[in-house]
Amino acid sequence: MGFTLIISPIVTLLMTPYIGYVVDSFNHKKILVFSQLGTIVSLIIFGFLLIKFAKYYFVELIVLLVFLKIADSFLQNTLQSSVTQLVPKENFQQLNSMVQSSNSLATVVSPLVGAVLFSIIPFGYFAFFEVISEIVTLYLILLVKFGTQQSRGVSGRIGESFISGLQFMRKNSMILVVSLFIAGLNFFMAAMNVGLPYLQIHVLKLSTQQYGLTESSVAIGMVLGGIIFQLFKRQFSVPNAFSFMIMFAVILSSLGVPIFYNIGSSATTIFYCFANLVLGCLVIFINTPLIAYFQTEVPADYQGRVFSIQATITSLLIPIGTVIYGVLFDLISGTWIFLGSGITLALISLVAVIRILKSKTEEDVIAR
Repeated sequence: MGFTLIISPIVTLLMTPYIGYVVDSFNHKKILVFSQLGTIVSLIIFGFLLIKFAKYYFVELIVLLVFLKIADSFLQNTLQSSVTQLVPKENFQQLNSMVQSSNSLATVVSPLVGAVLFSIIPFGYFAFFEVISEIVTLYLILLVKFGTQQSRGVSGRIGESFISGLQFMRKNSMILVVSLFIAGLNFFMAAMNVGLPYLQIHVLKLSTQQYGLTESSVAIGMVLGGIIFQLFKRQFSVPNAFSFMIMFAVILSSLGVPIFYNIGSSATTIFYCFANLVLGCLVIFINTPLIAYFQTEVPADYQGRVFSIQATITSLLIPIGTVIYGVLFDLISGTWIFLGSGITLALISLVAVIRILKSKTEEDVIAR
């Protein structure tokens, strides 16, 4: 986990100019196919090396993580930038919510499947089983029919195209604000990722089973959030997303409350399960309209670079948030950390909503 936190932002930062350039310049389906082939080849080589040279396992694993991160970055960026080729504009939000829910469902199911397979398959051959699932994914990609790609390609060198992407975001303040808030949400999520395990296990003395139940509630909440989102026939706007962010902040600020009240481990477990369930659900209602906004408002020629830059900001803020909150929870009571984080996030969201609504009003006046 520690090495993943280090490797992921470094690889993402170094690859950002290249990923955006490639996605905005080349056929999306071909990028997806080559990314998936890169994953498959990396796993096959890792499997053979692990069997043949087991003593170098650590080095082999680091190299594998690097190649998998590169392939995954191309894959995720291309998928986000391909939505305009897959579904009509009015279905962007529904598709995005389904994707996020599917990822969350995989988060819940994959550890269980992995534990079963690990008990019956030698670790050296584990990579080959993963290869099978990746081949199935490749086959599904080949079956998908992409519409006409609107991107006309990127002129100039890679560095120039990256700078033009930054300039585009700087000139479009709304896109920059939304991008920073998506990254900021992940920063404040670090308070949960760092603080909840510490509070529940070391302070509130919950059992590992109780903690596991509360931990899985976030992913389950995201799955439920995706299902609930599909039931709405309306399109949620960016101000709606920030309103959900304020609700997220209110619940975040309350996560330290059980420290002050001795309500017993069962009641504490129920409290955190419910809170995490709602937080997971809200994440879907926050991210989905914001991602759809990018896909709607950012021109196809810039989507690869914009999504790449946004992913880099997020990737850098996650480990930074982990370190900062790790230090804070060693020095300050968790109650005040959660309260302060929630209030800060709520105030920032409120200011953003006011600014967005004011900007929209000014645009309407100009349009008249």
